[in-house]
Amino acid sequence: MHVWQNRNEIPDGIEIIPVEVNKLSEKTSSFLDKIELVPLETNDSSLLFRCNKVIYDKVTNIYAIYTSDQLVYTFSGNGTYIDNSKRMKGQGAEDYSMVLDIKLNPYLKGIDMLNPYGTIYTYSPTFELLSKRKYKSEFPVDYLMALDSNNYVFTHPFMWTDQEVTFINLEDQQVTNANYKGTISENTMAHDCFYNVGDCFYFVPLGLNYYFYQINTEEKKLVPIMYLDFGDYEVKTNGLPGRATGERTNSDMDKSEISREVRERYQFLKKSNNILPLLKFFNDDYVYVYLAKTDRGYGSHFIYNRKKKEGYLLKGEKPFLMYPSFAIVDNVLLAICQPYLVPKFVDRNFMSPEEIRKMEQLKEDDNPVILKYYLK
Repeated sequence: MHVWQNRNEIPDGIEIIPVEVNKLSEKTSSFLDKIELVPLETNDSSLLFRCNKVIYDKVTNIYAIYTSDQLVYTFSGNGTYIDNSKRMKGQGAEDYSMVLDIKLNPYLKGIDMLNPYGTIYTYSPTFELLSKRKYKSEFPVDYLMALDSNNYVFTHPFMWTDQEVTFINLEDQQVTNANYKGTISENTMAHDCFYNVGDCFYFVPLGLNYYFYQINTEEKKLVPIMYLDFGDYEVKTNGLPGRATGERTNSDMDKSEISREVRERYQFLKKSNNILPLLKFFNDDYVYVYLAKTDRGYGSHFIYNRKKKEGYLLKGEKPFLMYPSFAIVDNVLLAICQPYLVPKFVDRNFMSPEEIRKMEQLKEDDNPVILKYYLK
């Protein structure tokens, strides 16, 4: 698969998203309609620790939150607590012992929970086991998405392969590998790379990569469909130390060297002055990119309206300080924020009296709050 080294080489048909990193939006009203809060219910059973991944399903109107202690909590769309997976974590026949990723499964109407060594557990939102299926993978896997009731796509940790995803049919155990290109470094804040938008499936590579790919489920391959054009601010591979990704090797010595070189490049870019896209996702109407020069501190938010072909940049506290988002649903950017931080990451001018009242009633030791930024 060819990777285009500059914009002039990109063939027709790929959507180019011009990312303006300096053209600051002067007015919040140019892109934002309103802000709403969804405080997640706080009780003895629902109290969350660090959130590793948050997913939202519009059809069932449910949030599922995967935490650092490998538990999953579910909440309704209005923040009402539903259940958690604590009682299912163990060694029993219906229990799970280790989870790397979670994903909503619309075909089984549940939540897929991925074991890296060959098992997918699917639980209902109240954590009844719906399915427990094994697969045969050449290497450990770390992210997943169901393409239908039997077919899945997975990614692998960089240590085991180069830029590669694996398609597996759980029924006949048929495996197909597909490669992609464009990864410059492992720099990322993302906790997801597979997306279902309408009837189509997409792959947004983790790390520093300016390409978005559509998943061809029939031919089991990745097709580049979108390119983030950073212009002069694009990071070029020429002159960078280390390497971006792994490769297939059976040598422990080679794996150790690959790991060292990947870390070397990551640390170099982390300390560099380059502007990096640390979060990136999209839907039919918008593209969202969170930008920063490091993975610490406050970065910038770039929102691109695909229909109007207009971009909006929020930088620092101008036009207001926005929290990094984890998803976009229709015209709503979703973020999850600790309650004591909420006043800092909203603009009261775009909140109704009811929403302001919700914010003022938050307590510091409450559960996190879902921030809903409604785009125009």
